[in-house]
Amino acid sequence: MNTKGGLVALIIHADDFGITVEQSKAILELSDACGGHGALSSMSMFANSPAFKECAELVRPFVDAGKIKLGLHLNIVEGHPVSNPDDVPLLVNERGTFSHSFMGYLMASTLRTGDRDGIREQLAREFSEQIKRYLEAFPDQRRNLRVDTHQHTHMVPLVHDALLAACRRTDCLVTTARLPVEPIGPHLKSPRRIAAISPVNLVKDALLALLAPHCREDLEEGSHVADFSGIVLSGRMQKTTPDLISDMEARAAEQGRDLEVLFHPISVPVEQCLDPENLPFAQACASPNRDAEAELIASLSTRA
Repeated sequence: MNTKGGLVALIIHADDFGITVEQSKAILELSDACGGHGALSSMSMFANSPAFKECAELVRPFVDAGKIKLGLHLNIVEGHPVSNPDDVPLLVNERGTFSHSFMGYLMASTLRTGDRDGIREQLAREFSEQIKRYLEAFPDQRRNLRVDTHQHTHMVPLVHDALLAACRRTDCLVTTARLPVEPIGPHLKSPRRIAAISPVNLVKDALLALLAPHCREDLEEGSHVADFSGIVLSGRMQKTTPDLISDMEARAAEQGRDLEVLFHPISVPVEQCLDPENLPFAQACASPNRDAEAELIASLSTRA
């Protein structure tokens, strides 16, 4: 980790890699290091995608050559589980796809009934299966695992505890984890930045900040945790400006941390999303804003 006040590494990161082969190829095209054009330097991929194996083969040469960082994007809110649905009935609907949202898991955390323990156990089982599938493709990462979660669900106490249990069961060492709490200050430095903020995203950021104490010690002990940007402008990260990134980097340097800027680039047609019938997720996945985010990453190209 950087020393306090030192230079920070800027991590331009893409979540949701691996939905389709076409989407994954387009994301890789946003990385100068992978032969494309753009500043993308890090990604995390779905293990529960039907295209997982093909996308793992697609990215493997670049990961093995150290040209891009790759992590596991654990997912318990969209698509089919890696587990047999019969083994995780508290997590899925009649179609066998995940049935809970972030708020659903948060509400489950408050239960005082057996369902709470049952949900936690089934979450640990599903996380274990996703970790095992990922490590089968990238075995060298067993002692150097990078993890984050779809919709940041690991910030929910119930989910966080299940993730820790899954890491113990799979005997993996998490060395990089995400603490998705974004400082608001840099966004308030100009009227233009303030106008770009979504009030809903401010509420999300505040909620994640309230949940952070339960997770912070576990995440920071033995793992690399960067400063983070990607909540306040979530859904329209194309509004991120170079001067905002510079202000975020300055704050991260004061904390002696790197800076991770999270994007969700490249739209996917609704019918090709992980669960086309889960319309809120499918519509977000198909949003043209994702292509606008890709254009911004390309404009941040590190090539001379």
